[in-house]
Amino acid sequence: MAGEAPPLAGIRMVEWAEGLACSFAGFLLAALGADVVTIEAAGARRTSAASVLQRGKRSVDAACWDACVRGADVTLTDEAGPAVEAGDGLIACRVIAWGDAGAPRGLPPEEPLIAAMTGVQAMQWSWAGRPVWLVTSMISYMTGMLAALGVVGALFARRRGAPGQAVRVSQLDGAFALNSGTYVTGPDHTGRLLQGGDPRGVYPTYGLYRTADGWLFVGALTQSFWVKLMMLLERVDLLADPRLQTNPLAFGSPEIRSFLRAALEPMFRARTTTEWLHALGDADIPCGAVESREQFLSDPDARALGLVVPVEDPVHGPTWQPAGPAAFSDTPAPAPRPAPLPCADTEAVRGEVAAWRREAASAAGPSPRACLDGVRVLDLTNFIAGPVCPMLLADLGADVVKIESAEGDPFRMAAFAFLGWNRGKRALVLDLKRAEGREVFLDLAREADVVVDNFRAGVMERLGLGWETLHDVNPRLVHTSITGYGSSGRLATRPGFDPVFQARSGLMQAQGGEDEPVFHMIAYTDYSAGTLGALATLAALFARERTGHGQRVDVSLFRTAFVAQAADMILHQSRVPAGRGGRDYLGPGACRRLYACRDGWLCITARTEAEAAALGRLAGMTVALSDPPDGAAAEGVARALATASRAEALDRLAAAGVPAAPCLGFAELFSDPFLRESGCLAEQNHPTLGRVRMGGPVIRFAATPIVYRRPASLLGADGEEVLREVGYTPEQIAALMDAGVVGRPLT
Repeated sequence: MAGEAPPLAGIRMVEWAEGLACSFAGFLLAALGADVVTIEAAGARRTSAASVLQRGKRSVDAACWDACVRGADVTLTDEAGPAVEAGDGLIACRVIAWGDAGAPRGLPPEEPLIAAMTGVQAMQWSWAGRPVWLVTSMISYMTGMLAALGVVGALFARRRGAPGQAVRVSQLDGAFALNSGTYVTGPDHTGRLLQGGDPRGVYPTYGLYRTADGWLFVGALTQSFWVKLMMLLERVDLLADPRLQTNPLAFGSPEIRSFLRAALEPMFRARTTTEWLHALGDADIPCGAVESREQFLSDPDARALGLVVPVEDPVHGPTWQPAGPAAFSDTPAPAPRPAPLPCADTEAVRGEVAAWRREAASAAGPSPRACLDGVRVLDLTNFIAGPVCPMLLADLGADVVKIESAEGDPFRMAAFAFLGWNRGKRALVLDLKRAEGREVFLDLAREADVVVDNFRAGVMERLGLGWETLHDVNPRLVHTSITGYGSSGRLATRPGFDPVFQARSGLMQAQGGEDEPVFHMIAYTDYSAGTLGALATLAALFARERTGHGQRVDVSLFRTAFVAQAADMILHQSRVPAGRGGRDYLGPGACRRLYACRDGWLCITARTEAEAAALGRLAGMTVALSDPPDGAAAEGVARALATASRAEALDRLAAAGVPAAPCLGFAELFSDPFLRESGCLAEQNHPTLGRVRMGGPVIRFAATPIVYRRPASLLGADGEEVLREVGYTPEQIAALMDAGVVGRPLT
């Protein structure tokens, strides 16, 4: 069955976008096989970023817009393009900056302002305990992933009887999606650990270390990796230290951090990065060198696995670019097609567009209440990247059962964060290492649509639950694996955590600039892999509607680290390196910078000469767009704002016509009127943690809306209910529980 058409074959989309988020959504959808026609101006400059983002699309002029919309299945627009009314089977996806409530104070659609308003800058770890300007457009990338997920969700719902509908995603939604485990609070929870972070990493066994010739990330996050690390370093004495008789996830206090770093730093400085990579790798400890994007794109393993592919670009010549977001066993993604020259396809599209016919909604049965209404998902995942995928499927309406060992997901100890990664799921404890547990799982798989795991390559096979077995019991099953390094290649069995790929992909180096690399508080690779995993899973379900059978889907952190920085991931001879940050980076210039007020921080993003002049008048001096972030102009603006309250400073800047937003902290997020009005916040009742506040739905569907139906379940809470649904009798369930095959709910 391999070699069939790509998941979105036959779907036509027309895109009108200028921003990264919307263009990236189109890039992802084209990579899944959709025919994406993008509107561009003749003679538009084909930048390196555009050579990636426009890849696989066809380019036409604006005069084609109306004709394309009449026959397209999907429109994809941001603020640069016209708003489109959904209907008659048309799915109209709108990617905006500020959400349902509109822009506060009429602010422009600028990512740094959104990062300020959503706590992203304030929550980033820094040496001085102040907000940080992030150089990588993580919010825009995540917004694009969510938009692509929303489009495929609406297409799947249309195939099953839903009407064409409006789909809306904002960058506010993207920011909250990147913090779904962080932005959770309830009684007596303040998020202190996250706000007191070290730019090298909160946990001393899970952080950055200087080596003899560079920097290295060491990922001994769990108890087993901590023991392996101490054995390797011949520091068994630390395993016996009374201060360290707990899980490494509890090593985040400043005292323990200082104690352990003082012990470990001299050891890591004594050897080269390459020596440590070999030693740590041989000891099965997650690790990664801090590298540049150029080094990452040249990685021989990535090229051998096809995660980086050669593309002959019409402007830049031979290039290396990221592959698509996932590998599909039966409906492989199309080979990357170079970005066309602007408007190169105008005549061809004009000649065919009259024959376009969009698919009508299915007339069989009632319209589904949610995109994945009736879809059953078995979730075998732990930590962050794995759980985010089925959590998003649960948001879209799937019935998700989280299956755990008796010990549970290791991140259950991060109580509030666990809720943010596992909302909407039921919970079953099942011993998969026993034959009886395997048979129970296969009974569940016979009735399921999707299985998601994030075990290392080969673990499912050793459990007797490999793809061939699952496919035999249920040929319609989609099996998605989210691994560190993929299911094949020499690194397939290596452990991998998010910061390993933050380090390797250039993300840490880009933020740190010429100074030390920076560990991002946002687990960007994890959240991206989980979201792309949900997108790929949904694309496979959509393909199943055409083919009648399921397939295996492979998503890895390694692959994701390229895709999630797509616009910055291109290698060619004339490439100009992207901007870089620095130590506690405040911004690229005096006009685009973070500034301290008497009682907080704010973010300014002046882009025009008029705005720069207005900022100068406020500071009582001349300010130009070209002024650096640490020169006389920046110092003058800083003095002018330092004695004012943040509210006063924002009023003065708004009156002067200078775009500015407050850098909100953790506690402020949950009481901010604008964020509440924008639908960014939601509440749930949890059986042990009480009334919990968290981020709201991250995709807005007009006809199949996301509804948070339940909080994350307690360990094993739903086992009896789940087994009854697949035909187990009370007597059989009791016997399985007595034997320890199925866990009893915690009481």
